[in-house]
Amino acid sequence: MAQKDFLFSRLEDAAANACQWGKAVYDDFYEATLQRKIEREIGRYPEADCLFFGGHEYTERRMLAVFPKGNAPDEFDFPIDCLFIKITGEYSHPDVLGALLGLGIERDKLGDIDIIEGGAQVFVASPLGEFIKNNLQSVSRYEVQTQLLGLNEVRVSEPQFQNMSVIIPSMRIDAIIHCVFRLSRSEAAAFVKGEKVFINGNGVIKPGAGVRIGDVVSVRSKGKFIVEGIAGNTKKGNIKLNVRKFS
Repeated sequence: MAQKDFLFSRLEDAAANACQWGKAVYDDFYEATLQRKIEREIGRYPEADCLFFGGHEYTERRMLAVFPKGNAPDEFDFPIDCLFIKITGEYSHPDVLGALLGLGIERDKLGDIDIIEGGAQVFVASPLGEFIKNNLQSVSRYEVQTQLLGLNEVRVSEPQFQNMSVIIPSMRIDAIIHCVFRLSRSEAAAFVKGEKVFINGNGVIKPGAGVRIGDVVSVRSKGKFIVEGIAGNTKKGNIKLNVRKFS
């Protein structure tokens, strides 16, 4: 079964079960593009609705809840564990992600990984938090200490944005990061080929990969931005693209 068909089949089952049981059914964490597709698909079921939550209001990867219309769950009802991983030494988001995947945890069970002072704040599907606490020994080459947090203990930093408008010839990833981060064309292509560019948390290795409205793009050592929308076209046919760049 194709991945898309498998997802839609799962959503159909979730909607049916939620309505039959009269309560929310929880699923995996999803990135922004899939969240929008899921919302459209659940909209086909008149008696069901859906909600996404990732641990706090600014998360990008969020867990899906499907529920009977008018019976939305509280955010604290989501089966999400939060951990603080104390790390001494140099580390990065990929280091933390790699250590968690190395425990055999599927990516769909992992939400956002926030790099914060002294370590990382990680959101995972419950009850994986306890498993990680008991089994994660190191990140990169550094030993770690892991602590389970309540969602009311989560550290939340409201992101700051810079609104930008860039002129691009096409919606290719290399063309967009070339303009947003003021890179040369060769530098932009090198970042992509060097596996330093991510769209909605997924690595991109082809400079010609397409970008869509709503995508979150991050470039290692450069920053992150959200593709907001197309404002129009220039007389030469180029695209006027609005983005929100994280400050």
